[in-house]
Amino acid sequence: MENLPLLDIVIGLSLIYTSLSLLASELTEYTITTLKWKQKYFRRCLMILLGESSLIGDPEQFKDTITSRILLTPRIISVMQSVRYRNRAMMLSDVPPLLFSETLLEVLQNLSQSSSSRIQQYTIDHSNTQLQSIQTIVEESSTLSPSLRANLTRLIRQVETWEPNPQRQMARLKHEIARWYGHAMAEMSPIYKHHYKLVVFFVSLGLTIAMNVDSLYIIRRISENTAMRAITTQNATQIQGCKASLNSPQCTERLSGLMESTTIPVGWQDSNRRKQFARLDGVIFLRTIGSWSLTSIAIAMGSRFWLQLLRRLGTFLGKDSQPRR
Repeated sequence: MENLPLLDIVIGLSLIYTSLSLLASELTEYTITTLKWKQKYFRRCLMILLGESSLIGDPEQFKDTITSRILLTPRIISVMQSVRYRNRAMMLSDVPPLLFSETLLEVLQNLSQSSSSRIQQYTIDHSNTQLQSIQTIVEESSTLSPSLRANLTRLIRQVETWEPNPQRQMARLKHEIARWYGHAMAEMSPIYKHHYKLVVFFVSLGLTIAMNVDSLYIIRRISENTAMRAITTQNATQIQGCKASLNSPQCTERLSGLMESTTIPVGWQDSNRRKQFARLDGVIFLRTIGSWSLTSIAIAMGSRFWLQLLRRLGTFLGKDSQPRR
């Protein structure tokens, strides 16, 4: 659009940011999965929740912790292994609260097999309710940390007060433990999300430098080249075909094709580098570093944001190009 060069520039940058955001997202997921960073962070948070944070750096003592027993149960292992395939990296834990509650109670009941004779007596004594047996394990087991023992004792007393029916007490206890776990994970999630966004930014920065995506230089080139603006505007109207999943093969293929046909000045090829670095001095160096940083921030904003912007611009341009009656 010759009368709206600013709009053409926004379209060109949005097209770049959309494609690179998809790639940065995949690289971030691969990095987190390969390093098992999410599982390690979840284990750390779980140890803090269960009062075992003092043993985080001691692998030998970690084997005997409640955290270790929980993480080694088959159901928890199954859930943690499926994290990558559900593409929910922004979630601190994919372990549902009720599953954690059931697993914790199962671990506590298994403690009676290797604990004191008093715990075993309470466990096999059918005159005692399940809640009383759990309470005895909590009070007598030396495996539990003081803070975990205090929290479980508080929850058990609440259940005894609120639910007088012995047959419903265990169900109520599972619910209360699930609520306690859910609230704790909700409080820890912002810290995880902050660290995750830092990872996304540094991945985006590495990708930006590797592909030499200089936003300020791109703005200058698009504003000076009318033919480039025309091709960019035409391609923006085609983004409407990418409506399904952001990570679908059809969407990725369409974006790649548009990037190739748009010929936006990115990369380290000689022709592009000579124009980008016409002279080498401190001002050009600082400008390039600042531009790379701005590009990285834009990429870290996510492909969904930029794709929605492209769709709206494409819809606007499509309507604007229709003949008026």
